[in-house]
Amino acid sequence: MGIKDKDVYHIHAEICQALTHPVRLEIIDHLRMGEKTVSELVEEMALPQSSISRHLRLMRTKGVVRTRREGLNVYYELSNEKIVQAYDLIHQFVSDHYSQQSDLLETAIF
Repeated sequence: MGIKDKDVYHIHAEICQALTHPVRLEIIDHLRMGEKTVSELVEEMALPQSSISRHLRLMRTKGVVRTRREGLNVYYELSNEKIVQAYDLIHQFVSDHYSQQSDLLETAIF
């Protein structure tokens, strides 16, 4: 395995890191339908503006979201539809795993 291959692992891990916080996952869920301003996300998520801005900044640095300025507003959107696909795959894995664990627990109790 060459150095370039290891660089890909590093970049992959950096992007995955941007997806490892519940607030960032919720942001992805809100942005999957289209671009939004920080104010819109604050209203929808009921979280402080400073928290959402901090997470968006990290997500932008990692390439998960991009921005577009219109007047005084900055709009955030997912940088690539594949982010939603990755989110959905992991979400389905979690759902399947939880379902299996729940089935095992029910079997053990009864």
